[in-house]
Amino acid sequence: MVHRFPVAGISGLAVLATLALAGCNPSEETTQSAAPPPSVTVAAAVRQEVRQSAEFVGQIEAVDDVNLIARVSGFLESKAIEDGARAKEGQLLFRIERAPYEATLASAKADAAKAAAEAALKAADLERDRDLFEKGHVSKAKYEATLAAKEQADAVVSAAEAAITQAELNLSYTEIHAPFAGQLGKTNFSVGDVVGPEAGPIARLVRMAPVYVSFSISERDYLDTVRGGNNEPLAEVRASDQKPDIHLLLPNGQRYDEDGEIVFIDNNVNPQTGTIAVRGRFANEDGRLVAGTFVTVLIEAGESASEVVIPQAAIQRDQRGPFVLAIGNEEMVEQRYVELGEIVDAGYVVRDGLQEGERVITEGLQKVRPGVPVNAVLAGGSAE
Repeated sequence: MVHRFPVAGISGLAVLATLALAGCNPSEETTQSAAPPPSVTVAAAVRQEVRQSAEFVGQIEAVDDVNLIARVSGFLESKAIEDGARAKEGQLLFRIERAPYEATLASAKADAAKAAAEAALKAADLERDRDLFEKGHVSKAKYEATLAAKEQADAVVSAAEAAITQAELNLSYTEIHAPFAGQLGKTNFSVGDVVGPEAGPIARLVRMAPVYVSFSISERDYLDTVRGGNNEPLAEVRASDQKPDIHLLLPNGQRYDEDGEIVFIDNNVNPQTGTIAVRGRFANEDGRLVAGTFVTVLIEAGESASEVVIPQAAIQRDQRGPFVLAIGNEEMVEQRYVELGEIVDAGYVVRDGLQEGERVITEGLQKVRPGVPVNAVLAGGSAE
């Protein structure tokens, strides 16, 4: 059985569909679905006066550091100071047995007295023979023999006097005094041990203040921070008000209170490392800097320079290096790779890639990508 539908019914359904579609406004639907651009916080790249700075690894060194070695041999008679104690310049530290050297000195003095008496006798003989020679009573050969004997006696006297001097020196060497103020290390011998020039150092004395810090810098850092871009000799750089400041960060991360000064710059570049050896000096009045300690050396250039600075929060990194998301024309996001300089407070110096006044995104970075529009809100302000 075949069913037939009225034509009028089909037409009515078509009219209803047409009317339903006509009731929709395409422009209104598009407007409702379009989301506003995301809001992000931005900061302007500002120009400010910055002192160039750089960090290096350095090591504390003593200004004076000596091994105390006995200059004469003998038994170590006494220690006048405890290990690790501070000694004043000239203070007695150790004493070696003196008796043998006192005896040697006494013998030398006796030999000198004997030589002086013999020389006096030869002088009298010479005076007598000279008078007789002048009167023709002795031969010239006899006179010259007497003269030679007198000169030989004088030489013996000189040798005896030299022996006294040497004996006095050896006796003085039995006492070891501090050549400078410093701290004594561990003593390597006990009282009663035999010490001497071949026995090795008795102990080590280190000056505690001032101290050096030695480190190496690149040629670029040398020009930027130490010389400050000028060609003045080091003596003039140190004497000027624009000399670079030098600071230390201790191994525990604390910044050392004292400021130092550069006292030595090597006269050549190490061809293997491309660096220049530099030495700074610190007063070390509190004694916190100990020789051998590794520290971080911070150098600030003597003169400041005008640099473009942006907040650290704006910096991102990928395989190519650091970059920022900047606000370009028509409030569109642009990716800019930048060359960074030193850290300044909470910001970075930008050497290349941004101009003064350009805006960079500091908050909302995860909501945007290059090429999309944004609603830029200046940090601490309103939308721009």
